Amino acid sequence: MITITLNGEQHKIRDGSTVDDILDIIGAEKQRVAVVVNENIVYPEKHSSMVLQENDQVEVLAFVEGG
Repeated sequence: MITITLNGEQHKIRDGSTVDDILDIIGAEKQRVAVVVNENIVYPEKHSSMVLQENDQVEVLAFVEGG
């Protein structure tokens, strides 16, 4: 297990978890979010290959429609 910070809160996750795994865990709609890891944008095509590391800072930002 490793510890990451996800949207400002610490979480323990399985070692080897990817951004895709985190999106599945939190139930995010993958087409409607932006992901930033350690202040770097992670583009959707990299979600399944980006393996998270101990103490990574992850922000998942949801796009909201409205006017």
